[in-house]
Amino acid sequence: KLDRTRRRSAQQHPLGRLPRPSRALTLSPTDRSNMTAGSPSTSGGGRADHSHVNPMDQYIQILFPPAGSSSAPPNPASVRAVLHQSLANPRVYAGFAELRSLPAVEALDRTGDGDAALRTLELFANGTYSDYASAKAGTYLSLTDGQEHKLRQLTVVSLAQRTAADAAASDVSKKKKGRKKGPRGKKVGGGKAPYSGAAVAYSSLRAELGLAPDSPVRELEDLLISCLYAGLVVGRLDQRTMSLLVGSSGGGAHTSAHQPPCVARDVCLDDVPRMIAALEAFRTRGEEAARSLSD
Repeated sequence: KLDRTRRRSAQQHPLGRLPRPSRALTLSPTDRSNMTAGSPSTSGGGRADHSHVNPMDQYIQILFPPAGSSSAPPNPASVRAVLHQSLANPRVYAGFAELRSLPAVEALDRTGDGDAALRTLELFANGTYSDYASAKAGTYLSLTDGQEHKLRQLTVVSLAQRTAADAAASDVSKKKKGRKKGPRGKKVGGGKAPYSGAAVAYSSLRAELGLAPDSPVRELEDLLISCLYAGLVVGRLDQRTMSLLVGSSGGGAHTSAHQPPCVARDVCLDDVPRMIAALEAFRTRGEEAARSLSD
């Protein structure tokens, strides 16, 4: 009788027999970013669709057709339309520097507001909202509400990058002083791992985002939550200390204290010394680990 009841329930259900519930799949913010930022998605039959791995590629192909293509060179009006689409696309957070270097885009400096368009691309490549808010009228293109929101998100990413990089660099020196020798003379301990947590004060965020010091906390936290859910930053909000805690807190299976806690923006020349310092620190840690294993 029980078997007949199960078969009848399966026939009545529109999906037929349902599978047994399996362990829930938890996606980290980084995984969600890879899915929404143009990573391969699955289509019918479970096959991956690699047609739009990087959403910025579609704009680059329009403005810089591949060799042998029959497409005519884009006119300035078409170039401006493509630039506005790239700035407004909520899935595009990097690649603006590459777009800026295309010949069709470079040619805009000989047209009306071409200089402002080029500076706006540079702003989205490695600038912040405070740069936009403090600039004179006409320096940049007038941004829509969606574009301003996106620029604020990119500003949060820049602050998270700097904070995490400074915390990781200072932690390297602490490890050298804090390591103790184990029973066989090997160094053990040494503090926390890089990117295991750094705090960005709400006051610093407000200043960079152009928000008044007495603005509602919810306004700032709504922006930060959008960054977390978009996969731009890994961290959590701490209302007790009024700060954004950047990096892995050790509670997620898909986050690592050894991975940068935010997406990468376009590289600015001013960032090169900091990148070199981070690579040198990484090499030093590798050499220390190799010596420790060989002892």
